[in-house]
Amino acid sequence: MKFMSGSRLGRWVVWLVYRSLGKPLPVPHAAEWMMIPEHSVEQVLETNALRSLYPQDVLEAARRMDRQRREHDERYSREA
Repeated sequence: MKFMSGSRLGRWVVWLVYRSLGKPLPVPHAAEWMMIPEHSVEQVLETNALRSLYPQDVLEAARRMDRQRREHDERYSREA
């Protein structure tokens, strides 16, 4: 599955497979989805910013982080 994670389509395929099997995503894959360094995923889990590595939770966290990133970019682009 690792080789599939290299492309956007591959990440979705991995996500769908793990979702259908009801298994948590591998840590590196979850890190890709959330666009954070892999070593930070454990810290994210410990702080409950992400409830689990299950696909639905990772997708929800990725959307939330993306929204926060866009809001941050918009706020600071107006100040410049």
